[in-house]
Amino acid sequence: MSWSSLSGGPSYPVFLGRRDGRKSDAAWVDLPSPSISWESALKYFTDKGLNLQDMVTLLGGHMMGRTRCSNILDRLYDFNKTGKPDPTMEPTTLSILQKQCPKKVKLGQPNPLINLNPDNPTHKFTNSYYSRVLASKSVLGVDQQLLYGTDTHDLTDEYANGLEDFKGGFAYSMSRMGGLKVLTGKNGEIRKNCHVVNK
Repeated sequence: MSWSSLSGGPSYPVFLGRRDGRKSDAAWVDLPSPSISWESALKYFTDKGLNLQDMVTLLGGHMMGRTRCSNILDRLYDFNKTGKPDPTMEPTTLSILQKQCPKKVKLGQPNPLINLNPDNPTHKFTNSYYSRVLASKSVLGVDQQLLYGTDTHDLTDEYANGLEDFKGGFAYSMSRMGGLKVLTGKNGEIRKNCHVVNK
């Protein structure tokens, strides 16, 4: 069972017996900038042992979820430090996002949360993310970058027009990602209770 199957997406194998680390630290979180370039995004994924297809497929996880306005203010108001919005963003999408994410918030006002995929308010497994990329309606800059490589554009188009292709690809890439940085030998432990470190 996986979160994607609970949302209507594919199931994929999660292998038993994988060792957990004995500690966790927020400083270890390694996520790319939401404004990363196409080349940098691909390097980020390949450095992890994944490939171009995995990158396009796993970014499709942005079909649901939310992000803070602070992650897209550069696209909305100061793209590449030009003092102007990202010229590639579809104008109506830009206008809606600017209303949701003011350039400056008042003192004490929280950093607003917005949907990564406004076409999917119920957070179901869908390929509408890819249709939004093709229409230049991506919320995150890294997602819009999929248009700028021939291979990534072609795969985005395939997924936008084939939900079953996307489901199959997503299950495969999630399984591949689950096999990264596996702890072996005396590193980590196989938990007796997944919620707590073994005594």
